[in-house]
Amino acid sequence: MASLTVYLITKNEERHLAEVLAACVGAEEILIVDSGSTDRTLEIARAAGARVVHQDWLGFAAQKNFALTQCRHEWVLHLDGDEVLSPGALALMKAAIASGRADGFYLRRDDRFMGESMSASHCRPFLRLYRRAGARWDERKLVHEHVAVPGRHELLPGVGLAHFGYDTVAGYMDKLNKYSVLKARMRHRDARGYSFLRLVGAFPLGLVKHLFFRRMLFSGPRGWVRAMQDAFSMFLTEAMLLELARRERSGR
Repeated sequence: MASLTVYLITKNEERHLAEVLAACVGAEEILIVDSGSTDRTLEIARAAGARVVHQDWLGFAAQKNFALTQCRHEWVLHLDGDEVLSPGALALMKAAIASGRADGFYLRRDDRFMGESMSASHCRPFLRLYRRAGARWDERKLVHEHVAVPGRHELLPGVGLAHFGYDTVAGYMDKLNKYSVLKARMRHRDARGYSFLRLVGAFPLGLVKHLFFRRMLFSGPRGWVRAMQDAFSMFLTEAMLLELARRERSGR
């Protein structure tokens, strides 16, 4: 049976890390690539038996590509420091690996918000379990980066990720603000800059997208809050593109 490395990139992830790593017991290796935590992250990681490697921050995709070079086994599972595997997930993943039916597997992620599941809304699948050979994260993406994995991929039923990173209104808004900055910089870099029509339409169209297509409507008042925040983040990206365009024209 192929061996498995679980890898995470971390910085100050003490809040959920113990629970994340406890759900990974049984993996042949747990690898933590840390970029300078000042909280209890490293203490928690070592107590759980993880191998810890320091790497100064390279950016999301480049940091994950570095982590891939440090993994010791043929198959890898990527987790964030606030994602907890569902009970029994490791056994199901190892059975899927042993079956040889695919080179990568998508796992469904359930965002938790205000202390409860958002499973009534859209639970997106992410490619997280895959063969390491040939896998590479797209370093042109400053945020919401994707991994490219050669071969066949399929959804792995019965395995889920509980995601706690968006649990509070303030915490989610803080992350959205940071993501909006990175998305605006990326689009400006790629000459996909400011548009007045996108600036005006971002919030209303974003609200429709998240309420109906992402099914936030079905999560009640919490879903409305999330949809409003996501729509505002789309508007904020367009506003930042306007700001970048004006700065470029003025030479500041």
